Amino acid sequence: MKKLLGTASLLLMVPAWASAQNPDDHYRGQGYVYFGLGTGTYQCFRGPFPCPHPLFKAVGGGGEGFLYKGLGFGAELGYANWGGYDNQAWITSGDFSYHLRRRAARGIDPFVLAGASLIVPTLKEGGRGDVAPNFGGGANLWLAKHAALRVEFRDIAAANFWPYDQYLSFRVGLTLR
Repeated sequence: MKKLLGTASLLLMVPAWASAQNPDDHYRGQGYVYFGLGTGTYQCFRGPFPCPHPLFKAVGGGGEGFLYKGLGFGAELGYANWGGYDNQAWITSGDFSYHLRRRAARGIDPFVLAGASLIVPTLKEGGRGDVAPNFGGGANLWLAKHAALRVEFRDIAAANFWPYDQYLSFRVGLTLR
């Protein structure tokens, strides 16, 4: 009888223990999708400053898992098009990020990131691709407990990927956790 009462009392206490947990800290990762606009730059013969190139459009998505507090590691896959069949590429990245307010259920969660990107042209004649460093930052604007508007700036310094030296893009997307 004592065993039955002890088990019943433990089962009745489980909901109380669960409600005492911090609801904002239970997630270990998040995923996102984005749409971006950007430009590539290349070194002009007119001087030491880079010249802007036409806009490109990019779409993609990724995810990140948190390793310790705000420190995370993520990966993404995207597609970029510079206008035309021969000016398109797949871009994949692996990044470390730091979120300054990861536990924010609502409000702004700013972040910075840095990592490496692989740019692979879709045409066989475009070469094998280029590995380049990337860095950027942005913020998740949490509109609901599990959904945020993601705004981000990303710079991929692809010095060996002809014809551009850098890819600068501004992204808008949706983050889910």
